Amino acid sequence: MARFLLRLWLALTGLCLAQAAAAQSVLIRGAHVFDGTGTPAAIADVLIEEGRIAAVGQRLRAPRGTRVIDGRGMTLLPGLHDLHTHLRAPGFQAPDDLGKAYAGHLLHGVTSVNDFSVSGEMLAPIRAMVADGTVAAPNLQLAMRIGVPGGHGTEYGWGDFFTQEAATPRAAHLAMDRALPYRPNVIKVFADGWRYGRGPGINSMNLPTMRAIVERAHAAGIPVITHTVTLEGAKTAAEAGVDALGHGVGDYIVDDELIRLMRDNNTAYVPTMVVYEPEQGRPFAPEEWAKLRPEEQAREEAFRRRQTGPVPPLEARRWEILRENLRRLKAAGVRVGIGTDAGIGGVYQGSSAIREIRVMIQDGFTPAEALASATSISAGILRRTDHGRIAPGQRADVILVGGRPDQRIEDLYDVRRVFVNGREADLPALRRLLASEAPTPMPVTRLTGPIDTGAGRDGRTDLGTLPVETYESGTDHSHIHHVREAGPPPRIFMVARMGAAPQPYANLVLPLTPGAVHLGDATGFTGIAFDARGLGRYALQLDIYGVDNAFPFRAAFEAGAETREVRIPFTAFASRNADLQINLARLRALIIRLEGEPGGQATLEIGNVRFYR
Repeated sequence: MARFLLRLWLALTGLCLAQAAAAQSVLIRGAHVFDGTGTPAAIADVLIEEGRIAAVGQRLRAPRGTRVIDGRGMTLLPGLHDLHTHLRAPGFQAPDDLGKAYAGHLLHGVTSVNDFSVSGEMLAPIRAMVADGTVAAPNLQLAMRIGVPGGHGTEYGWGDFFTQEAATPRAAHLAMDRALPYRPNVIKVFADGWRYGRGPGINSMNLPTMRAIVERAHAAGIPVITHTVTLEGAKTAAEAGVDALGHGVGDYIVDDELIRLMRDNNTAYVPTMVVYEPEQGRPFAPEEWAKLRPEEQAREEAFRRRQTGPVPPLEARRWEILRENLRRLKAAGVRVGIGTDAGIGGVYQGSSAIREIRVMIQDGFTPAEALASATSISAGILRRTDHGRIAPGQRADVILVGGRPDQRIEDLYDVRRVFVNGREADLPALRRLLASEAPTPMPVTRLTGPIDTGAGRDGRTDLGTLPVETYESGTDHSHIHHVREAGPPPRIFMVARMGAAPQPYANLVLPLTPGAVHLGDATGFTGIAFDARGLGRYALQLDIYGVDNAFPFRAAFEAGAETREVRIPFTAFASRNADLQINLARLRALIIRLEGEPGGQATLEIGNVRFYR
């Protein structure tokens, strides 16, 4: 019933993609058509049928039932790409909200995004809610991540289920064995660990390990994009044959050796310039500022009040190196795609892609060249030949904008219509969503009581979800392992080795829905019960959709030398933000936390986890 009501609400508000049930034939007449290749735009008609571009030409006939759109005075071009985003982060301090992140991209004409902030378990539920129209989204290229132990991507505390670790080819094959069954669209590899001169560098991946990942990914038809920020790391990644270097070389000027390796291996460059653009005094075009969300404008105004001094020398030097490297690689004929690192502070979902295009123009690209980078070239980096251009047979990911962005790039902010797979996005509804303080409605599952009583199979909970391990951030973080004991009675045994942080901890996360993407409704229950044994400091936390993870609802509990039942009523949970209230219809996961002293150990045995009435 809850799912039915959610669908009804979405239908009434128009949040779903327009014509979600079937892609209507559409004829766009008389627009300037920029085909994505960089050639000058020409006035033409474009016919869209069954999600594809059926014809491009003059005075095309509209088949019966075709919707006709007058494109005169506007430009039709392929939808834009952003090859590097973190859609679970908004670019300012706020809870994650995938629906609003998706909306930000669609409203700016971005119809294809690479999401580097998901884990394998999240892929299926995300795809399901987008496929059935529950949440409007661009075409999502969902990535799985592989790094090196002690390297970048492993230091945020999210666990190796999020960034798998490999330091040898053998470990790389094992990581790919785990990744490929989830059917990722992209593999992200953390190539090097330079910390931009701000602190000691961390570990980088060696050539044999990276080459093993690339070979496995390419055999499966999956592109590989790296996190690469050094000249040395770029050479390793290019020699391994990655599809693109992500982030850009910021320590030294690129040399002939790197250019040769990139040419020989057809390795492209996705520099994500906007994430490195110094924020002190960065200008905003009037068209860009008007499109920012109020929260984004507030962050910018607060930053300006705090940061009034010059750009720090390290950042200024890196910025000039990045700009010069972009110019040199363009001159050398290396393909350059569009990526932004959207979601990082100050890099906003959607608008950052247009800003990246503008930065490229400042560094020597013409508007037409930059638009080709954002469309056909970025599609080519993804190894996709079916979109990125306006031509018969191409997937109908197209946008209609006012003016002539191939001549005046600021016109790209004037997005009038957006089509994804031939279906038009409801832009007014997406604007209402972004203006709302409420989070995007998500699919909801009514929870029945059992969470992890031992009835699950293959290491999963009763709910079919996969428990995962997390810990505090830092390269010197804690480590935790859990094993299942068949019993009777069934138990989960956890052992943690605490890291060097002043207050280390380690978590076992029990998702209430697969990947903790959709929501679990526990209304009607009084609290959470489980059997526990252990001597230590423990807490139970609730992952609640719409609540900032800096202010979780938490309740401490004790176990003991002998197994006993622990009951924690929901009234015992509290947040450091006294204004927040528990919403039991928006639960995503239970987090069992083990705490201890730096360098110490902690253990806990737990079982029969359930909601009680």
